[in-house]
Amino acid sequence: MLRYVITGAPGTGKTSILEALAHIGDVVAEPARELIAEHRYATGERSLDESPELFVNRLIARSIEKFDAAQPGHRTFFDRGLPDCIAYASVFGVDTRAALAAAQARRYADRVFVAPPWEEIYTTDDMRQATYRQVVTIHNELVAVYERLDYELVELPRESVAERAKLVASMSMHPSTSG
Repeated sequence: MLRYVITGAPGTGKTSILEALAHIGDVVAEPARELIAEHRYATGERSLDESPELFVNRLIARSIEKFDAAQPGHRTFFDRGLPDCIAYASVFGVDTRAALAAAQARRYADRVFVAPPWEEIYTTDDMRQATYRQVVTIHNELVAVYERLDYELVELPRESVAERAKLVASMSMHPSTSG
């Protein structure tokens, strides 16, 4: 299977890039935003911040579901991967063992695309409340986790969505060794 991850801190343009890639492969939405929206609908509360361990556990479970649902033989682009769960657990001060076990059991393509922090495009919204400084911290943790898991990181340039999507498309034409 051709499972490619586009990772990066919040507000770095991942979703826009994925929308631009939808014509060449399957696109899997970010599980964290789904979970926050579901929580808000069910409880009326804005976030899951009051229970980071519960949030991380739900994030792992949802990420596993999405990984397992990828269609064989289809190029699939994920808005975040299981290694992101490790990074978020670490940032939230939650035990990372469950996320690590899940990430080791389910591997994506070796090549992972990283959208770096980009202050000029960063905005908050009703689900994204992190400060830009927090975004940089999350980015650094994400990079460290993917490197520890021996993924080949490709940093996306701070260019237009079309240029970033073109780079991802061209570099995912020829699969790397895993996923």
